[in-house]
Amino acid sequence: RHGETPWTRAQRYQGRSDIPLSAQGRKQARAVARLLKREKPTRLYTSDLRRAQETARIIATFLKLKPRIDSRLNEIDFGSWEGAHYPELSKKSGVLFRRWREGKLRKPPGGESVDSLARRVQKFFKEITKRHPEETVAVVTHGGPIKMFLFHVLGARRASIWSFRIDPASVSLLQGNRDLFQITWTNQMHHLNSR
Repeated sequence: RHGETPWTRAQRYQGRSDIPLSAQGRKQARAVARLLKREKPTRLYTSDLRRAQETARIIATFLKLKPRIDSRLNEIDFGSWEGAHYPELSKKSGVLFRRWREGKLRKPPGGESVDSLARRVQKFFKEITKRHPEETVAVVTHGGPIKMFLFHVLGARRASIWSFRIDPASVSLLQGNRDLFQITWTNQMHHLNSR
């Protein structure tokens, strides 16, 4: 996942809002780059949102790769909830917000549906596994798309996108081929404590 932004620190929904990284987020991106250097990726993809592109550019410098931008990796659009502070939203939207957190509301008011997010992420996943067999591919994206990758590999029902915790600058590793992928680890953050 991209590094920290002022909005992640403030617990605000970012979605499609184009928020830059904070100084801490840039530091985290350098730590991610050091970790990824050991994995030796040959390809680097990123969403077209600024926070992901900034993270990808920092990683690209370490790995000597050119990031490829793909809007299918963008975060879900939170509609009227964009920029809202989680605790305030819980109070203001009450039942609606609770249904969203329980996975019973498929779409934030005026936003994108979880099913739409899943479809575009799955299309991307299938395409890159076909295009880059036997390669290690690094993807810089957001919490929502990462969760969709995990659900896809698990073949799980998307009851709630809150089933996985995906922190800023965390790394998740999926290994396999077109026939079988396995989740090696998720939300790995030990690299953030190393320097």
